[in-house]
Amino acid sequence: MLAKENRSLFTSERIGLLVALAILSAVPLFIENRAVVELVILANIYAVYVASWDILCGYTGRVSFGHALFIGGGAYTAALLNFYFKIPPWLTIFIGGGIAAILGLIIGMPCLRLRGPYFALATFAAAAVAHGLTDVYWEITGGLDGLYGISPIWPTLAGKYYFSLLLTVLCCGIVYAGGRSNKGLILKSIREDEMAAMASGINTTRYKLTAFVVSGFLAGAAGAFYSHNQLHVGPETLSINLSILVIIMSVVGGIGTITGPICGAYLLTIFNEMLREWEEVRLLIYTAAVVLILLFLPKGVLPTLSDAIMGLIKKKGR
Repeated sequence: MLAKENRSLFTSERIGLLVALAILSAVPLFIENRAVVELVILANIYAVYVASWDILCGYTGRVSFGHALFIGGGAYTAALLNFYFKIPPWLTIFIGGGIAAILGLIIGMPCLRLRGPYFALATFAAAAVAHGLTDVYWEITGGLDGLYGISPIWPTLAGKYYFSLLLTVLCCGIVYAGGRSNKGLILKSIREDEMAAMASGINTTRYKLTAFVVSGFLAGAAGAFYSHNQLHVGPETLSINLSILVIIMSVVGGIGTITGPICGAYLLTIFNEMLREWEEVRLLIYTAAVVLILLFLPKGVLPTLSDAIMGLIKKKGR
């Protein structure tokens, strides 16, 4: 019975993902409002941000407050290469992801020796240092104003949208498949009891470091795309605010599930835009909504919905 319920839930999740993909694929075809299409592009980018954070932190249990380091590292790499060396955007996205992966390796090796709040503080400090360097080397990075004049990823809005969707599907697909593979189970075992995993002969450091590198590459690639989408890059891509936003989206959607944080990214991005009409109380409403979700849906939106579906399956099976 349990296996049947799990298969039904898994099938429902697959169907939901296909429906979501079909809806996203149809956005430029049925929506003529440019602002709405640009909003969905931004949501696509955030979906990669949160998925890459979740495979690192949601699966290993190590909460990072420095995810903006990977995002900004990829964004600045792409912008600088395109602005100064005229390297085409599609290539700078891969290079930006590669540089962010290297940052993940460099930062991961010392940080993974730390536990609890010390790990979070170390990742926060790494991102803060990178943020400060943009001001120190302002002649190259543009300082607080950032760099303008970056080449667009695609000349048309529809082309840019589908490029963002392709990037989202590829990056989130990699994380989704990895999370449900044997390696994903090992990462979860590390989260539940790292000492027991080590006693079982698992090289926990290697798996956590791999998660750091993969997370860095995907976040860096999305950050690189962001700079070409905005035609600008600035210190905000390395800010603590961005790191915290990624965490909030992940927790609201359902940390440790991949699909949950992705859902949270779309929900909060669209919800935040809907509040523009109430600019004076926008932050208050947004914060109150997030707090209420965390209070009444502690598992996150998607896991709670999945539990409800599971309950219906059980009820139907009796």
